[in-house]
Amino acid sequence: MRVVVTGGGRGIGRAVALGFAERGARVALMARTAAQVESVAAEIKALGAESLALPADVSDEQQVERCAEQVDRAFGGVDVLVNAAGLFDLGPTTGFSVDAARGLLDTNVIGTFLTCKVFGGRLLEQGHGKVVNFCSLLSYTAFPERALYAASKGGVLQLTRSLGVEWAARGVNVNAVAPGMIRIETPHPAALAEDAIVGRIPARRRGRPQDIVGPVLFLASPEADYINGQTLVVDGGWLSYGYL
Repeated sequence: MRVVVTGGGRGIGRAVALGFAERGARVALMARTAAQVESVAAEIKALGAESLALPADVSDEQQVERCAEQVDRAFGGVDVLVNAAGLFDLGPTTGFSVDAARGLLDTNVIGTFLTCKVFGGRLLEQGHGKVVNFCSLLSYTAFPERALYAASKGGVLQLTRSLGVEWAARGVNVNAVAPGMIRIETPHPAALAEDAIVGRIPARRRGRPQDIVGPVLFLASPEADYINGQTLVVDGGWLSYGYL
């Protein structure tokens, strides 16, 4: 299996990339920071799997095209695209600059669109493949001071649904996961206090990046061949609980 993971340099993207590698996949990593993707590529190689580090900005079409060409040369093509790259920011909506808003939307929405366009085009040409995008709880619900992030992830949800329908008859499955409150290395300073978060999660703990690996592997597997345009929420029960 030949896999491309955007946002593969840290956090959930790193965990997903390692999860594929542990199962023998050849993994190409895309992220803006070269040191991060090179470090994870080294981890993958230590597992005995083949890896490719591709520093790139997913919102730049030329850079995405260049990465796809490198994957073609190194792996001979791609079977799975995982779009884990994304930016998160919060704060009063009236305080966001246009540049900050464009940066977030460009990465989360345009970046997902571009990688789907470029790598998905290759999947369509070969007549099979899987795309797994990353949505959010805020694709479904609202929370104060997260309007732009919610808008971006709502866009990813609809992109996933639309491509899932558009490409289903051509052998390409497009689905998504929506992680809940996942413990990350550098939480935003204005984020909710830990007790407040855990108190709202029926599972009574934050998620870990490893909690997202299994759902992504499932959606990328033959067992998900009849799933199209769906988003799997992985949140410890937060969204079902309905308490914000």
